[in-house]
Amino acid sequence: MKQFFGIDVGGTEVKWAIMDEDFHFVGERGSIKTDFSSADEAVDAFASLVEPYRDQVAAIGMSVPGSIMEDDPDGTVHRGGALTYMDQCPLAKIMRERFGMPVAVNNDGKCAALGEYAAGALKGTRFGVTIGIGTGIAGGIVIDGKALRGAHCFAGEFSFLNNNCNQPVAFENIWANTASWKALRAYIFAEKGQEVDEAVDGRIFFKWIEDGDKEAQAGLDRYALAFDNWLINLQAVLDPEVFAIGGGISCHPELFEALERQMDTALGGFTGMLAGFPRPVIKRAQLGNDANIYGAVLEAKRLVEA
Repeated sequence: MKQFFGIDVGGTEVKWAIMDEDFHFVGERGSIKTDFSSADEAVDAFASLVEPYRDQVAAIGMSVPGSIMEDDPDGTVHRGGALTYMDQCPLAKIMRERFGMPVAVNNDGKCAALGEYAAGALKGTRFGVTIGIGTGIAGGIVIDGKALRGAHCFAGEFSFLNNNCNQPVAFENIWANTASWKALRAYIFAEKGQEVDEAVDGRIFFKWIEDGDKEAQAGLDRYALAFDNWLINLQAVLDPEVFAIGGGISCHPELFEALERQMDTALGGFTGMLAGFPRPVIKRAQLGNDANIYGAVLEAKRLVEA
């Protein structure tokens, strides 16, 4: 059975693992700090991870910040996200020439969506969407097993959706701000009639909810209703079979209970001729921080099978 080397390049650390064709982890896995100052230094570090296993694996899959055009065999990174020094680096070409094997490079958000398709909440679907709730909103759209990139590799960048069409686009109005975990915290403190305490994180306010804090629960319900309304917008545009929700606060079942509870309210206006509007199906993303590696390996596997 063939094995594949997966690399997930993040802003804080670079994680790596070896997987087989059935998406099972094989042998060792690990991580190093993302402590580089140039593309050359970064590529050397990536190569050093693969080197001990070069005779063991059939291909390399890489998940990276930034955009990679769909038909670019060189896997050139554009912009590079937080790793600006990676801009214009032909990453797939360099790694392919070093190791003499196929190398797939794709955007991190799109790899996360592909990972959920390969072995997670989107497995078995033809059309699914992932949404990651963090300090912003990550997204990915998978159609027939391929991540939709769009003309500018910007498909699925849900953070930039504008929630107030009467005003110019501004940070306070985009989904990155109004649907992040910090937005939920703001709803909760608004229900309490207090200024936001920046020391309170998701673990704390979900403990309030678990303990029956009525104001915290009311804040969660307000957040869930707003979030469900955004999902309805996406359902109308994309019509996926499943929305897989991930991110740090997705480990709390109370979030999904609230989303289900508020969906009836969100859909309440669709009566009469709109009674057939499809109810968004919400699932918890299953792969957590490993999703990007699963997606990178799926892309590498496809190169070998092509």
